[in-house]
Amino acid sequence: MTADEIALSGQARQEQNKELAQMIAWIVYNGAALTGVAVNDPRKFPKIEDAFPTLFEKKEQQDWWVMKERMENFEKAKKVRMFRFDNQEAVVK
Repeated sequence: MTADEIALSGQARQEQNKELAQMIAWIVYNGAALTGVAVNDPRKFPKIEDAFPTLFEKKEQQDWWVMKERMENFEKAKKVRMFRFDNQEAVVK
């Protein structure tokens, strides 16, 4: 390796270390900010998706009536299966 290559390698390593230090500082700063919110006003504590939007995606919450409709359809299908099963037992006996 030449002297220029060694210097370039050292500069690249310094940049990597600086980026790592900036990331750690950002994590510590956000942790302190979230702790302050949690202690002073817990109702304002953000959800993880709001606190770290680049890391976590927001999940769309289903409306209650969609879930209710799914459960009713499941119940109907289960009753049909149970009715068929009961009729098969009656035929076998």
